[in-house]
Amino acid sequence: MHFPGTAGFAVLDLETTGFSPRTERVVEVAVVHVAPDGTAGAEWSTLVHPGRPTVGATHVHGIRPADVRSAPRFADVAPALVEVLAGRVVVAHNAGFDVPFLRAELERAGVVMPDVAQLCTLAESRRHLPHLLRRKLADCCAAAGVRLTGAHSALGDARATAGLLASYLRSAGPGAHADLLRRAATTVWPAVPVPPHPPALRRRGAAVAASVGAPRPVPLSEQGALSGLPGLSEGDAVVFTGGDPDVRALLEARCRQRGLRVTSAVSRRTALLVTDDVHSGTRKATRALELGTPVADTATAAVLIETSQLATHDRPAVVDLRPARVRAW
Repeated sequence: MHFPGTAGFAVLDLETTGFSPRTERVVEVAVVHVAPDGTAGAEWSTLVHPGRPTVGATHVHGIRPADVRSAPRFADVAPALVEVLAGRVVVAHNAGFDVPFLRAELERAGVVMPDVAQLCTLAESRRHLPHLLRRKLADCCAAAGVRLTGAHSALGDARATAGLLASYLRSAGPGAHADLLRRAATTVWPAVPVPPHPPALRRRGAAVAASVGAPRPVPLSEQGALSGLPGLSEGDAVVFTGGDPDVRALLEARCRQRGLRVTSAVSRRTALLVTDDVHSGTRKATRALELGTPVADTATAAVLIETSQLATHDRPAVVDLRPARVRAW
């Protein structure tokens, strides 16, 4: 795919083996180009072999060791990635996490990353979505009416972040972030030799839906978010922790309608923990990590509840994941 060297934004998302750029590695990277007017453009993504036998929290990002066994190493894809990023403002939701990881991986590959112009959609949410109490990607997308499909896949999150950026740009009007765009256009990236036979990129087996819109149940053909998660069966125990209380109440009620049990504590019999932050440190989240309990965020759980082959085959419900204070607008 050709990536024209025009001005704009490069929306980045990484899936990693852990939280420290010094000791952990990237296992998936995706970039979505966005024009200054918010129009989405070319996409680039690949799984990455981390150079170690482990891939980190499979129950969060859905990537298994077998998925990256034949994937390229980061150093192999660095030339293509630099081409995708050069000349553009680097955008991420929580750029303070993704950009240091990107810099560390490029340095391991022998590429010194310049001081790039960057934009954080999480930080920008305080200006564009000031009413929010939680500012995770799922929360911001729900409040902005942006569809998040394939949560915790690099391409799914990058597409959603691109949609969030587009909503910010529309709100800000023409000329938004012109200073960052000018700086990005003049930032010099190092020349990285392209190998004569570039490695083949490796995408996830499950497709991630590309369209952006209002939250809705996702068809089976689009369930990239469910990669690695088992289906639910009637009588399975589901536990919730954190999240918007209105959304949580809706999902708990829907679980009961579909024949699932909503329980208050995580045990070895728990089929699913629903949380938007498995590393929140709550007792339920900590116990789920200890036991290896499958974990899903609220958006993914809503899809899983509807699409599992449960005994109660009632009509699928449309669960509005936006907080009540947003739905009332």
